[in-house]
Amino acid sequence: MGVMADYLDDHAAVRNPPYRPLARIDADERARLDERIGGAENYASDVLQQLILEDPEDQEYKRALASAIVSAEYAGIDAFGRNVARWEDQAVPDGLIHAMVRQTWDEVRHARLGTELLEHYGGTLGDYPDTLAGSSDADLQTEEERRAMRIRQLNPVMSLSSVNVAIEGAALRLFSGVSRLGERVGDDMMRLVYDYNWADEVVHVSIGDWFLKKLAEDQPETEQVALRVQGMTETGRDNQRRNVSAQVKLEVREFMEGETDRASSVLVGPLSDGYEPDR
Repeated sequence: MGVMADYLDDHAAVRNPPYRPLARIDADERARLDERIGGAENYASDVLQQLILEDPEDQEYKRALASAIVSAEYAGIDAFGRNVARWEDQAVPDGLIHAMVRQTWDEVRHARLGTELLEHYGGTLGDYPDTLAGSSDADLQTEEERRAMRIRQLNPVMSLSSVNVAIEGAALRLFSGVSRLGERVGDDMMRLVYDYNWADEVVHVSIGDWFLKKLAEDQPETEQVALRVQGMTETGRDNQRRNVSAQVKLEVREFMEGETDRASSVLVGPLSDGYEPDR
């Protein structure tokens, strides 16, 4: 990999104020969430939307929703920016690096808009924990988990399937829903900000679809990996929201570990530092 990619691999994401992952909050912060929004279990976009619909005048719910969403925008800046550095020396289709640069800039705009919306509601970045926290390594506990994540990030097929298609697809639905919520409760700022973000997400999902077709062209096995990673990413997100059984979570994890092993067999070098599909 290049110098910048090597540097980024050795450095976690930094933000001011620092990232504070929801998964790692202490008892005191859980107590504050109980007081502010009725509990940590309510700090989820779908729950907060329903709470806002039921009580449109409660600014705390709006601050919480804006905080939860903007956290992911800052994480997106980090994720797409790292893709630029990780993939620039790989044999990827023409235009993919420029697309990642464009998405990084889109996430910067979204983060700026989201932060200003949060301030409009009387909040400040950092008031609530982060739903996402920069580079995903922040939430990984073991070396095996970090290795698996790194391989997925280095492999454009797996990354585009999980992020551009599955996760950005979920963001597409989220922004559309929150924009409609703003219209229903008479909040023009909410409606406009998330309608603007929604338009970008349409492009982001299209970028993922288009480049996955290029990467998997005449390679049925690669296409199958892309479809399976997309499906399991969506299943994993649903499982987290529904708090499903440990057995189901274990099955999802085992699948992703298997896909990581298969991906590493077609990547080049120790820890899979390159990816070279046919152009």
